[in-house]
Amino acid sequence: MALLTTACGIQPTPVIPAGPAPQAAGPDADRQLTLYFAVDGRLTPVVRHWGSPVTPELALAELFLGPTPVEQKSGLCSLLPTGTASATVDTSTTPATVTVPYSVKTIQLGLDQIVCTTVAALSATDHPTDARGITVTTPDFTFGPTTCTF
Repeated sequence: MALLTTACGIQPTPVIPAGPAPQAAGPDADRQLTLYFAVDGRLTPVVRHWGSPVTPELALAELFLGPTPVEQKSGLCSLLPTGTASATVDTSTTPATVTVPYSVKTIQLGLDQIVCTTVAALSATDHPTDARGITVTTPDFTFGPTTCTF
């Protein structure tokens, strides 16, 4: 995991709040895929226009693929491992729960990528989160409930 952090050029820092996650709006809001990648040690939203309605699972699957080559050239990177099993989202719980099949507790910015991407996808699919946000569960800990404070 340290290699991922170094590859992004990110040094460990505390969470820096920057307000709530942007919410998709307009007639094609459900086709706006908002992913959160790192640049210069901070999260930034990247909006991709999708051919079909976005789901939280799709958003997380795309997040775990990482930034596109064009996005990488603009300095974006991910602190999440690629090529891993997909995360799942349970919207029947309050707050919604994301289950990730490996530990992310030592990578705060990577965890924030998951939270912000999920909150944006839930918003775009008319599954708004409550004020508490979401919960992220991994094999070794449960984080939250929390919301996007990138």
